[in-house]
Amino acid sequence: MAKREVSDSEFEQIRETLAKDECITKTVPLGAIELTDKSIGNGTINISGQAVPVGQGFFQKLAGMLKVNQSLTREMIKNEDGKIATSLLNGLKSYRQAHGGSEIMLIASPTSREIIDICDPKRFRRMTNETVFDVTSRIMNGNSNLSIETIDFNPRSGKTVINLLNAEEVGFPGAGKDEFFKFGFSIIQSSKDTTVEMYNQRLVCSNGLRVSLGQGAIGANRDINFEEKFRLGGTSADDIKNFLGRIEAMNKAGFIPMGFNTALESAVHTKASLLEVENAMINTQRLVREDDPTLKKAFIDTVARKYFHSHAETMGRIVRKGQDPMRLNDKQKSFIKTNQSIWDVVNSMTFLGSNNSGLQLENKHQLKEHAGHLFGKGTKDGYDLQFAQFATL
Repeated sequence: MAKREVSDSEFEQIRETLAKDECITKTVPLGAIELTDKSIGNGTINISGQAVPVGQGFFQKLAGMLKVNQSLTREMIKNEDGKIATSLLNGLKSYRQAHGGSEIMLIASPTSREIIDICDPKRFRRMTNETVFDVTSRIMNGNSNLSIETIDFNPRSGKTVINLLNAEEVGFPGAGKDEFFKFGFSIIQSSKDTTVEMYNQRLVCSNGLRVSLGQGAIGANRDINFEEKFRLGGTSADDIKNFLGRIEAMNKAGFIPMGFNTALESAVHTKASLLEVENAMINTQRLVREDDPTLKKAFIDTVARKYFHSHAETMGRIVRKGQDPMRLNDKQKSFIKTNQSIWDVVNSMTFLGSNNSGLQLENKHQLKEHAGHLFGKGTKDGYDLQFAQFATL
């Protein structure tokens, strides 16, 4: 096998572990699921009369399948122990069943036996864990320029991310003399699908970033068009062959998205808004894992002070200006400048997601994804303050 950061023995050990941790699926009629008055409070549903535990977020996912507004669902679940939400979901379930609603697929964790996800069986597009590792081995053996940087696994959700990097180092002097990267891709195995997403590593600090900048050219080669995030179309041999073919097309161009340089320069030279810093900080603090309340608060405070220091500084500035920062809405926060750039905020998340910071985080690898969403925002709607100069026109 080709040289990789994850050794052959580590690769085989992880492969063996995850082959045993395959998610459990069961297709049932929609009518077989029943919610009682105690379902939301107890975290259980009844399937054909038998109580079955469900994981966090299950009821939100069920509501989404029944086309209930997510914000409304969250509000109803919080009130009256979820009784209103239970009545609404049962009513919509009966309506869907009476008007052609058929089967659904339940996806359970192999360790906790909780149902962690739900989907339409026709939309279940997922290799087995064993096949994902077989495909990865095939890619590695055919591409000596690729290495596996890390394999991230979240036992709670069953999500596995295999991050692969091209050996070539690429510099972006317009964003700074130390801005050298390696580019590659991630094979992402969730509970219901297998996807590929662009991945890169900032070499100066080994920060990994999962990012999708949309559809476009790759490596400045307009003859190679692609979608930077794509799903396995099915589980047949032809589907997997097509999946591998799309990866190989990106490989030939070095996996460098055409919009990356523009996004990087914008991120370096645009100040983050109070809203952007606050969202990044909260997403990070939510992942702090510690049972001792005093220690947990200390870790949460460290996240704010060490990695998102501009949040407290900006809140203090607002107070000194005679305003109450706690009364500001999200739109107002998006207009307020901090002294951290977008790139500073992205790097805070990717550092915590890629390195040993001393903080205990529930799923630190998720920060690579959160950072990628913020970074990619610059090529879509734009950062909050990216076009601030137009406010005076």
